[in-house]
Amino acid sequence: MTQPDVASRAPLTIREEILYWCRESVRTGLNFNTQGNISVRLPEHDAIVITPSGVRYDVLTPQQMCVVNYAGEVIEGDLFPSTETDVHLEHYAARADVNAIVHTESTFVNVLGALGRDIDPVLLNMVLYAKGTVPVMPFEFSTNREFGAKSAATLGKQVNAVVWANHGLIAVGSDLAGAFKVAVAVEENAKVLYHASLLGQPNIIQLSDVVIPEGARLP
Repeated sequence: MTQPDVASRAPLTIREEILYWCRESVRTGLNFNTQGNISVRLPEHDAIVITPSGVRYDVLTPQQMCVVNYAGEVIEGDLFPSTETDVHLEHYAARADVNAIVHTESTFVNVLGALGRDIDPVLLNMVLYAKGTVPVMPFEFSTNREFGAKSAATLGKQVNAVVWANHGLIAVGSDLAGAFKVAVAVEENAKVLYHASLLGQPNIIQLSDVVIPEGARLP
C-alpha cells in the first residue's frame, strides 16, 4: 500500500474536504469521539476514498485516508479503512447518482431510530435535501455487505437518507457538501419532530407540495 502523492487516486483536495466535514460533524454535534465515517466516490478509478477506522477526527490527517476499490480491497493507505466500508460500497453500487456518503450518530435521529419511528418531514430543508420521509431499518450489526445491501434497499432511489435503528444515519448526495446538508437537515428535522409530537400533531410536508419559485436559491 502506498502513501498519497502526486500519483494518488484520491487528490489531496478530496482528502482535505473529507477531513473538513469530519471535523464539522463533531463541531455540529452529529458525531463524537471516533463515531461515523465519510467517503467519496472515485469513479475514474472504480474506487472510493474513506476515513480510516478508530482515528479521532481532531488528529486525523488527509494522508491517512484509505482508498478502497469496488471489491473492498485497500489500494492506498496504511490504516484499516472504516469498519463500514462494505456498507458504503453497497450504497454506491445501488445508486449511480451518489458520489458521497456521510454516516452520523446524532442524538435525535437515534431517539426516533430507537423508537423505530420513520422521520417524517416537518421542515423545508428536510424535503429539499432528504427528499421525503426517512425510513428506519431494523437494528442489525453493520459491518458487512449483507447489511449494506439491506440498508441500500431501505434507502431506495427516491430519498437521500436512511436511519439504522439504535445506531445512526447514513446520508447520501451527489457531492460531499450535499450529503452533509442531508445529515444536518435530518437531525434538525428529527429534533423538531420529536418536540412537536410532544405538543400535538405535527404538520407533515411533502416535496410535491413545495412550490419553488423559478430562479429561487435553495437555503
